[in-house]
Amino acid sequence: MAQMTRPRARALSFAVALSLQFLAGAALAQQAPDLAQQAREAAWAGRTAEALHLLERHLAAHPGDRAAQLDRARWLSWRGDYAGAIEALDALGGDDDEARAVRARVLAWAGRRDAALALNTPLYEADPQNYDHAWTQAVAARLGERPQEALPALERARALKPEGRDTEILTKAVRLPLYSTVGAPVSVYSDSDDIEIRSAGLEADVRVAEDLRLLASAVRRDHSAPVGGPFAPVTGGDSIDEDRLQLGLRYAFSPDAALELMLGRSRLDGLTGRDDSETIGRLAFSHQASDAFAYTLAFERDRIAYSPRALSLDIVRDGVRADLQWRPTLRDTLRAGVAFDDFSDDNRRRALSADYRHAVYRGEQALVDLGVQGEWLDFTRDPGNGYYSPDNYRRIAPVLGAYVRLGEEAGMTLTAALGVQRDDTFTSWRRASDVSVAFTFGIFTPWQLVATAGYSERLNEFGRYEGTSFGLILRYRFCGHRPAQCP
Repeated sequence: MAQMTRPRARALSFAVALSLQFLAGAALAQQAPDLAQQAREAAWAGRTAEALHLLERHLAAHPGDRAAQLDRARWLSWRGDYAGAIEALDALGGDDDEARAVRARVLAWAGRRDAALALNTPLYEADPQNYDHAWTQAVAARLGERPQEALPALERARALKPEGRDTEILTKAVRLPLYSTVGAPVSVYSDSDDIEIRSAGLEADVRVAEDLRLLASAVRRDHSAPVGGPFAPVTGGDSIDEDRLQLGLRYAFSPDAALELMLGRSRLDGLTGRDDSETIGRLAFSHQASDAFAYTLAFERDRIAYSPRALSLDIVRDGVRADLQWRPTLRDTLRAGVAFDDFSDDNRRRALSADYRHAVYRGEQALVDLGVQGEWLDFTRDPGNGYYSPDNYRRIAPVLGAYVRLGEEAGMTLTAALGVQRDDTFTSWRRASDVSVAFTFGIFTPWQLVATAGYSERLNEFGRYEGTSFGLILRYRFCGHRPAQCP
């Protein structure tokens, strides 16, 4: 089996949320006597688990202490347990302005932009000199496609409290989505079919206006397989190289919608007597339809590059896909994808995928989700052109996802899916396993390094297939070219 989905590092949302909440927890603790005072001192020191334990003891003796109940909701959110925080607020039996302010902040950290702003904006407008209201307004407004909308509230908060750890935390949170980036990714993929793909490139994402980003990518890939094997290039030898250059833009229509266009050329070395270049590209529309539901619709054109043979046959696909995300609760996330592709070798592909996660643990140092993945893949035929083209391929697997905090500026993301698969050639279900890990160093700093590794195993009627991938990307992030929007 020469085709494998290469693991990708998950978005840094876990890292950003947990790191910022940890810092905020240490910065925003309040004062009170006895066990409640000890709890707040522990929270101030960043020991959220200890703080919650002490506060539970205090509440057992003083169940009507509303201030302590509000602190419990705050501290649960500092651990990333947004659902638990909202449940704690619901248990109060009604919101006053203080409870509404806490609820708004929890929802802002949880990524529920519309709900957070609906609660916090009236509070902020009624009392613009309130530091906490300005703080929450900035955290919520930075979400989405127009993070610059957070700048007025950030400036208000900084004017009210120029110094302090909490103001520093807020500045980091708002600055992050305003960054432009340049990066240098490198990767290597190899499998038990003796296919190896090495890649090195440069990429850029530059914010040139409030609603416009310019994108660029240049990549050199070397694909190799043993001479005489089923995946060797048809042009001879054991390798074929690809150079890719793409330019594009991303325009934000609103905080909830954006259009992205990438166009470029892919050129192959070694296609003797044939045109060695193809137009490639992607047009995608992304829409956050509500706090709970988002989707992306995309039209794509690209080469089929699962092996040197497929690449040397100059096979191109034209496709359309839709990616959906639904978060019905603060503990549950469902992602799904559907794709239809036409291949230039008269083949067609239909694909469905789904990934459900449920938050099972939220702590100071880690977040853990459990769920299930499903996948279906179907081709009209198997042309033998160097890529896996099954009829009625199915895979289902329980999945574990975890983020481990390694410090204020570092974290690890782990995903493991251990399940079963089969296609029309199988006589029974066989094992299918995927594991990926990503280490991020420099979550908020201008320089960032991300290291990734992945492993896949597939058992079929003919034996065992294994694939591995390793990657590094060094990024430099900046916003000084737009000083008015670089907090």
